Amino acid sequence: MSNVELIIERFSNLQFDKSPIIIITGPTGIGKSSLALSLAKKIDGIIINADSMQIYKELKILSSQPIEEDKKFISHYLYGIRSIVEKFSVMEWLGLVNETLNIVSVKKKIPILVGGTGLYIRSAIEGVSKIPIINNKFLEKSKRLFNSVGILEFRKIVRKIDSDFVIKNIDKHRLIRAHSVFLQTGINISKWHENSERFNLSNNYFCILLEQEREKIYKNCEKRFDDFIYKGAVDEVRLLIEKKFDRSLPGFKCLGVIWILKYLEKKISLQDAILLSKRDTRRYVKRQLTWLRHNFNPDLIIQI
Repeated sequence: MSNVELIIERFSNLQFDKSPIIIITGPTGIGKSSLALSLAKKIDGIIINADSMQIYKELKILSSQPIEEDKKFISHYLYGIRSIVEKFSVMEWLGLVNETLNIVSVKKKIPILVGGTGLYIRSAIEGVSKIPIINNKFLEKSKRLFNSVGILEFRKIVRKIDSDFVIKNIDKHRLIRAHSVFLQTGINISKWHENSERFNLSNNYFCILLEQEREKIYKNCEKRFDDFIYKGAVDEVRLLIEKKFDRSLPGFKCLGVIWILKYLEKKISLQDAILLSKRDTRRYVKRQLTWLRHNFNPDLIIQI
C-alpha cells in the first residue's frame, strides 16, 4: 500500500463533526509538498501553505515554492502572497487560512495544510491569542529604543516587563513586538497569551507527520540546495541586494540567503556559501525534529 493510499484509508474511516483539514508536516526537505500534491490529486484536494518563508514572493527558489506546472493541476493558496518588506504575522496567516477554507468549502474541496513552520502548525490547531493591533507610534518607539541601546540592553529592558517571554525569544522582531505590546496596553505579551480569547479555525484535523532517518534528511537537503543554486538562487539573492531591502527583515532568515549575500559581497567563495548554507539547514532540521517531538501529536506517522 502506498503512502497516499494509507492516508486515504485512515482518513476515510474517521468520523468528523466539522469540516476536516488534513495537516502534513515534518522537517524541511523530507517530501511534504510532493506527498501533498499526490494526495490532492487523489482526493480532489487543494493545498494551503504553512511555511513562513514560502509567503514571500521574492524567495521562490530558496523557500522551495511549488512550481507553476504543479499549480496547473492543483490549486495552491498562500504561496508568494507578500513582499519581503511587508509585515506579516501568524494572526494574519491564520485569518487568510480561514478565508481560504471558506472558499474551499463552497467548492467542496478537501484542504491540505502543508509546511514545517511550527508556529503556523500550532496556531492552526490551537488558535492564537487576540492581541490588539499595535499602533505604529508604539512600534516605532520600541524600534527607536532598540536601535539606541542595542539588542543586549534591549533584552534586559524586555526581561523586566516579561521575563518568561525573553527566556523563549531572542529574535529582534519578537522582542520589539513584546515591548510595543506592553507600551500600548500595559499588559505583557505572556499575559495576553494566557488570558485573551483565542482565534481558532472551526475545523477538525487529521494530522500526518513524515519521518525519515536523520542522515537521509540531511542528504536530501544537501541535494536540494545544490538544485537551488542550479535554478538561480544566487540571482534571487542578488535582486534582494539591488532592491536595498533591510537585512534585518524576517525573510533574510531564509536558509541560504545570508551566506549567498556574503558571496556576492566577495567576502566568501560560492563553495563556502553552499557549505555554510547546508550546515545551517542541518541545524534547522535538528531544531524542527526537536519541536515536532515535543509539540506535535500526529494521527498518522509515515516513514519516508
